Amino acid sequence: MTAIDIFKQSLSFYGQLFNKLFWLSVASSITPVIMLMATTSGQQPSLFAVLIIAAFSMFFSVYIMSLIHQFSTDQDDSLKNAFALTLSKVMPVTLTGFVFGLGVALILIPAVLVGTMLSSGFETEQVRNLFIMVIAAIPLSIVFYRWFYAPYLTLVDGLSPIDAIKASNKQVKGNKLVFRGFTLLGFVMMAYVLILVLLNLMIAVNPVALGFAEFALNVIVMPFFSVFIYRLFIVTKQPEEPDSEIQ
Repeated sequence: MTAIDIFKQSLSFYGQLFNKLFWLSVASSITPVIMLMATTSGQQPSLFAVLIIAAFSMFFSVYIMSLIHQFSTDQDDSLKNAFALTLSKVMPVTLTGFVFGLGVALILIPAVLVGTMLSSGFETEQVRNLFIMVIAAIPLSIVFYRWFYAPYLTLVDGLSPIDAIKASNKQVKGNKLVFRGFTLLGFVMMAYVLILVLLNLMIAVNPVALGFAEFALNVIVMPFFSVFIYRLFIVTKQPEEPDSEIQ
């Protein structure tokens, strides 16, 4: 199976679940909008409010992952059953995400320090900042690529954060299909970003219309990315871990 095959399969999968994924994506995406509205109205959200909004968004992100996993393995698109699965998985997946983020921070800090020292001779601040970003992006890209499956391994196999990160690194390392899949995903995301840029150029004079268009695009596109990553994850698992194909 090629990355293109998985992409086509994901489109079919997404079409079958669209009506369910759409509303879950709305719920997941609405929380940043609420925060933005509070900020633009002159009211800075409290730390407690930020945590609540982040938890709410995380819950629906795990809900989407759970529905995709449930449908892939059992052909069950019940939101009720996916909700029950989400309740049992949201804390472990969130913990894995936290450890993931902590690991990224521990790598980012020394990378930024190294970039700062190497760029000390540059006279222009913009060039310095760009150089630091490039230096930091190299280890971050490797870490994100190697660890990206960790939340899925916690969801699917119940692995602890550390074990999930190790298993993700093992599954991704040297796997050409994973590399090709993420390369294809990168091109799709570039097209997505280009559309966002064009929207800004077309309707920048109307921030309300622009915000609505961007929100609608995110709600439709982001669940497909989740479907594609999940299918790539399942297909590239070890042979002894059977995959239940979509009917």
